[in-house]
Amino acid sequence: MIPAGRPGWDCVIGYDDTEPVGFAYGAPLPTGTPWWSKISGLAPEFTHETDSRTFAVSEVMVRPRWRKTGTAELLHHELLTGRPEARATLFVDNSHPKVAALYESWGYTGVGESQPFADAPLMIAMVRPLHRPT
Repeated sequence: MIPAGRPGWDCVIGYDDTEPVGFAYGAPLPTGTPWWSKISGLAPEFTHETDSRTFAVSEVMVRPRWRKTGTAELLHHELLTGRPEARATLFVDNSHPKVAALYESWGYTGVGESQPFADAPLMIAMVRPLHRPT
């Protein structure tokens, strides 16, 4: 989880009329972040962060009534639209392959597995570009 006080932290909240339906938030990875440290086999060039290279999506949450309606993708898209970073990253619980497949359909690719802290589940680290070459 990335604290709200982190520079570049951003959050979007979705509404259906006046009723909140979900949210998504994250922030750029800081220089020296441990984000990639528990994933073996990644090149140093891949894991080097600059405070502005990678936007980490911390959470995408949709209330039950609006799940499977495309709301999560809309929130995710809104969160990342206009971001200056070159790529986005997130972790997905390894025991939820359908969620990983959903993120793959949004352009993410798995780059390795990590257990970020002792009592955390095994997570898949995923990355996607934010800007397509023209």
